[in-house]
Amino acid sequence: MASASAGILCALTRSMSNTAKKILIADSNETSRQSLRAFINGLGHEVFEAATGPEVIDRASSIHPDLIMMDLILPGMNGDEATARLKRNMSTRNIPVVINTGWTTACNVEERADRALNAGAAEILYRPFYFPMLRDVLRSYLLA
Repeated sequence: MASASAGILCALTRSMSNTAKKILIADSNETSRQSLRAFINGLGHEVFEAATGPEVIDRASSIHPDLIMMDLILPGMNGDEATARLKRNMSTRNIPVVINTGWTTACNVEERADRALNAGAAEILYRPFYFPMLRDVLRSYLLA
């Protein structure tokens, strides 16, 4: 059902941009990556993936995405620390980072989210995603 909804929204929003953008998704959960990948591909953009904090740093440095969507909690290095490292690096500092998380009550989530924003993250999104809102967030950073 969720993928059918995503498919409908994708069809309705393909015209969001005539130019495909590169988006790096960083999430240790394969299902979360698949859902985001399907939605973003449906919008006509190219998706790259990372499953760990160190991997997102390496991938961002090599592919120079137009946007990074990164989970707050990642193996090897959490999203707040990865954001700080990306923003200190000349080649990645201007890439918008949108942090997302499904953890709303876990210990230290609000503190980590605040650290990510202070490190330079553009926005924090909480899952489950409302796909029209996600589309609008993507549009705001990719068309800026």
